[in-house]
Amino acid sequence: MIHTLLSKIDEKFGFEQAGAHCDVPCGVYDPMPAQIAAMTVARMTDTILDLEAHDQKDHGGTRDHHYQNKITRMINEKERSAEHVKHEVRIIWGDFFKAPQFEAHPELQNLCHTIMMTASKCKQNIDQDATRKLVDEINQFAEVFFKIKGISTKRVTYHCKPNLEIVIPEL
Repeated sequence: MIHTLLSKIDEKFGFEQAGAHCDVPCGVYDPMPAQIAAMTVARMTDTILDLEAHDQKDHGGTRDHHYQNKITRMINEKERSAEHVKHEVRIIWGDFFKAPQFEAHPELQNLCHTIMMTASKCKQNIDQDATRKLVDEINQFAEVFFKIKGISTKRVTYHCKPNLEIVIPEL
């Protein structure tokens, strides 16, 4: 019904046709949200491990409601952030990268898939090594992304714990 109404209005007044080749205006894509989310996964995992160690030392392993609340909140944030990594990579992978980029960077398909698998592992476990691997893979992803855009990058120490390296554009 709405389509019919709009078609009749278009016949009478003639709407100008708009076109787009992606979901959002070009140039809006950025790997930084995925990088921050990966850092958050690493930070939450580190904090969970630290909390566990302190709990064992201070309370002999007994769990109180305060501990349960903290650990639940950290696990929830770790899970949410790992899923956010996957979401952000899927958007760039599916909407920004095209055949010419995949041809120029044949490692890209495997890298994107590996990021998905590592993020899933981070969700499934409390694995500090997996979180470091995720941050490294997201940094590789950012390097390729910026290379495709013709922007050089550098690695710096991220200003928040766990103070790992992060790839940023040199603007």
